[in-house]
Amino acid sequence: MFNFLFRWKKYPEFWQEYLRHFDHSWSKKTPIEEVRFVVVDTETTGLDPSKDKLLSIAAAAVVNRQLLLEDSFECYVAQHVNTGGNAPVHGILQKEMEQGLTEAEALRQFLAFCKDAVIVGHHIGFDKAMLNQALKNAGAGKLKNKFVDTARLAVRVEHPFERYNVVYLPGEFGLDALSKRFNIPDQERHTAAGDVYITAILFLKLLARVQKRGNRTLGELLSYDG
Repeated sequence: MFNFLFRWKKYPEFWQEYLRHFDHSWSKKTPIEEVRFVVVDTETTGLDPSKDKLLSIAAAAVVNRQLLLEDSFECYVAQHVNTGGNAPVHGILQKEMEQGLTEAEALRQFLAFCKDAVIVGHHIGFDKAMLNQALKNAGAGKLKNKFVDTARLAVRVEHPFERYNVVYLPGEFGLDALSKRFNIPDQERHTAAGDVYITAILFLKLLARVQKRGNRTLGELLSYDG
């Protein structure tokens, strides 16, 4: 199928290599312990994927209910913009950014690390949109991975019988609030690598509750995020 599409459009080689990982990927019946999850966070120049830029990407793998710090990825992205007053928030200085990878190289390395893993993130829709826009700019397609949003997962875990009509306070399921409820240290918050670590620990705690309720397969986990 992919080879057929390539005859009509020439994608970058790194994108074609990434797609090959999905020829034999996870099914909904795959036990959760066998799945490679990759927790992802990005830092950006703003909140509009159509015009803002990636500044850094961080990711770490979770396999068999363990955070694998040795299986991780982090890079800065070279962008010709002034971080200005945002530097204290995301911790990226102009010098670090200018010495980073090109956006295309950062994407190539990230996809080579990520492969067909199930991507996890807090409010992951934003990171997904930013990465997809950058991929589009690089002449590639959209991410093909399955996704789990820890914010939505937390809502479903804490309100298992109210799937569509959960009412909660603003910020109640933000990363800061959930970190406090689940006793997760918030060190290095608002850096991509720091947020990856916090989100990964949160994901493991939520995953334990999901599995305690008898949900053992990837499909059952993904149904919590539906």
